[in-house]
Amino acid sequence: MLFNMGSSSRGPGGVAIGMVASRIAMIGIVVLLFAVGAVRAQSPDSLFRRYMVQGEQAQIGGHAEDALRFFGQAEQLAQRHSLYAALCEAKVNIGEVIYDRGYYDSAFIYFTEAEKLADAHGLSSSKAYALYYIGKYRETMGNFRDASLYYDSALTICRNTSDDDRLLVLILTSRGKNYISEGHLSQALQYYLEAFQRSEQLHDELLYAQTCSHLGSFYSMMDQYDKALEYNQKAFSRRDDLNNPEGIAKSCNNIGILFRKLKKTDSALAYFNEALDLCEKTHYKKGIVKALTNIGIVYSEMDKDAKAFPYLDSAFVISTQAGFGYGIASSSLYLANLYKKRGQLSRALYYYTLSLSRLSSTDYDEMLQNVYEGLYNCYSSKGDYKTALQYHVLLLETQKRLLNVENSRQLSMLNISFDLERKVKDNEVLRADNELKESLIKRKTTFIWLVVIALGFTIVLCLNIYNRLYAKKRANRQLEVLNLTVTEQNTKLALLNEKLEAANREKDKLFSIISHELRNPLYWFQNLSEVLSKKFREMPPDKVQKSLSALDESAKNAFHLMDNLLQWARSKLNRIHPKMVECELHTLAADTAEMYQTIMQYKEIEFHNSVPFDCVVYADADLLGCVIRNLLSNAIKYTPAGGTIGISCSAGSDFVTVEVRDSGMGILQKESVFSDVVVSASGLMQEKGSGIGLKLCKEFVEVNGGRIWAESVAGVGTCFFFTVPVVARVEAEVKPDLIYGF
Repeated sequence: MLFNMGSSSRGPGGVAIGMVASRIAMIGIVVLLFAVGAVRAQSPDSLFRRYMVQGEQAQIGGHAEDALRFFGQAEQLAQRHSLYAALCEAKVNIGEVIYDRGYYDSAFIYFTEAEKLADAHGLSSSKAYALYYIGKYRETMGNFRDASLYYDSALTICRNTSDDDRLLVLILTSRGKNYISEGHLSQALQYYLEAFQRSEQLHDELLYAQTCSHLGSFYSMMDQYDKALEYNQKAFSRRDDLNNPEGIAKSCNNIGILFRKLKKTDSALAYFNEALDLCEKTHYKKGIVKALTNIGIVYSEMDKDAKAFPYLDSAFVISTQAGFGYGIASSSLYLANLYKKRGQLSRALYYYTLSLSRLSSTDYDEMLQNVYEGLYNCYSSKGDYKTALQYHVLLLETQKRLLNVENSRQLSMLNISFDLERKVKDNEVLRADNELKESLIKRKTTFIWLVVIALGFTIVLCLNIYNRLYAKKRANRQLEVLNLTVTEQNTKLALLNEKLEAANREKDKLFSIISHELRNPLYWFQNLSEVLSKKFREMPPDKVQKSLSALDESAKNAFHLMDNLLQWARSKLNRIHPKMVECELHTLAADTAEMYQTIMQYKEIEFHNSVPFDCVVYADADLLGCVIRNLLSNAIKYTPAGGTIGISCSAGSDFVTVEVRDSGMGILQKESVFSDVVVSASGLMQEKGSGIGLKLCKEFVEVNGGRIWAESVAGVGTCFFFTVPVVARVEAEVKPDLIYGF
């Protein structure tokens, strides 16, 4: 436009304007060419680093789209110039942004691509970063064990081949959190403190805030609320100075949870609402879901269900849209609790089932416990006692796992208390806590049995009433048919009473065996444990080693006895369904003999496994292993020191005959060892047995389609023989869908 003005003007003024415009245009062109040349002259490394810095600044400021754009430009630049380390870094950063948005599967693709690229080009530091983020993904998905493996691999690489302290702090905090889920609080605190010290030395404010946040959560779990609040406020302050909205929202959520534990609901709601506002402004969906869920929980605990519903429902909808599995599970759980409180059992069951579908393949046992408890209560209220009992069994199993983790946490807390010179006081607290737990377990067990008995009597009573009403109605219609019906029902009732009496006898026998046989090994186990726990510092090392060996032997005896009792109970309840597969007999015998290596070395017994490596049979591996285990256990029990035990086999056309021989004392009455009378003779070292091992052997061999017998010479030894079908014999007879369970 300036050139047009210049050419259209007339006179000296017009010419002057045209000349000025021409010069300005020329200067602009020169500046533009200079800028282009400067960009071209800039090295790919420096340009990549500029993109990465811009992306990190956008990420800290909560601008996810801008961060992805800058990181994407950095990725393309690294790809064009084959900068493999830079390419791994860009992929990891892109994955981190996507991960924080809640798109975990998409982020996982970037992390795995970075790992493969680092592996292919020997980039150890890049591989450590990729492994760390894969571990975070596994932990978010609820696979805590897999996450710990990835964290440990990344930590090993970082300590051995890298001097990246920032990465080391990230791994330490995440692994510490993972240790907490395992109940190892001492290791968690050790990792947290190391991360805290390194983050202070690095002067990385964002990393320091993250470490403080982890320490706050740790002390909150330890019920040290003053320290927890102190560290969470430090994290909040650092993130606020950095103007990091997502980090501030995380700190608000953590402080809100802390105030909720302290029953300060107004303060908790204030922090949760502040977190919600920040997450909505930055479109941080994962944070929105957590804030909404926390607000709903607070209102639910305040019995303000009408206010809790909208928040939990919004959290559920957003989690579903974003595919945030943990958010779906948690919001569904608390919605189900509200519906259950209102008596809307069908809606409650729907949300409990939805939550369970998201948690069933994860290690979130605390949430699983609440889901199973809710399902049990709903089905009990609906009168579906069979389904309720199934979920109650799952609830007990989950509580058992949580109890193990809690015990580990308590032991770790005890070690930490020792470091703080509070040994005597914490010992008393732990002892009282264990007694309380034992009391609670006994109460729960008693309550369960009472519920089961009450349910059984209720069912029998309902059936009896129904039969009587039905018989009375038929009597009004046809008198002659009534007489026949009464006679038939009396006969059925007599048969039913006989079956009930038989079942009661089996139950009484099982309980008497359990109470009698388990008392002795568990008594010694308790005594040895008590002696070691109280006097191990005063005992000489050789005596400690002997006590530990005795403790190990007592534990193995108790385990073996419990396994036999369990198998015997299952066989008596007709709950064994063999799963027939091809088994390598040599490997099965070797693995079983490994269990008794300690006692055989102690008694100087020589063991020979003469089974050929290519001997393959067709049987249920668990049942066959139980047979071999019991026969080896008996052989060890009755074989003197310096004796020999061997296992061999001979193949026939239809069966393989297995022989287990020993040089023991022999059997006086071979005909009675497989009878239904439960008897057991003491071993040469006064070992105790339940007397049901050989009965199990006979039943399990017959279940697998074979037979068992014994040959013995007093003072010379005993040989047990049993047969197992070969593949061609049984293959067509076994259904593939049979299962083995109890």
